[in-house]
Amino acid sequence: MFEEFEGVEHINQRRARRVGFELPVRCKHGLTRSTVMLKDMTTHGARIEGIPRQRIGDTVLLFLPELAPRLAFVVWSKDKTSGLEFEMPLHENVFANLVADFAIGHLQRLELGRPEADMAAQAKPAVPPARHAA
Repeated sequence: MFEEFEGVEHINQRRARRVGFELPVRCKHGLTRSTVMLKDMTTHGARIEGIPRQRIGDTVLLFLPELAPRLAFVVWSKDKTSGLEFEMPLHENVFANLVADFAIGHLQRLELGRPEADMAAQAKPAVPPARHAA
């Protein structure tokens, strides 16, 4: 499936947990500024959609919410989707705040007043209640 992505090797060997986003962010690539869609992210990089195919090694300045612009390098690109590696990884706490505030699924849990859903997902499945004959 991923053979068509130029520059992708060992796709299943990730350095960090990948989290899904659906967040419009600004970026600067070359002399052009664009709004792109942040699709997923780790502490080490991100996948964006919305700019034409980039060359491997090109630099992109990514403007993540509430952070200084992050310099990143294109590590793969296909059509309008590119994989980026940050020059400096995000600090774990900074990444955790972005996940809590903007990641897919996390906002819905907070809006429902259920921030504990992350902890529940990591816990062992609950034992179903015993059923009594009526």
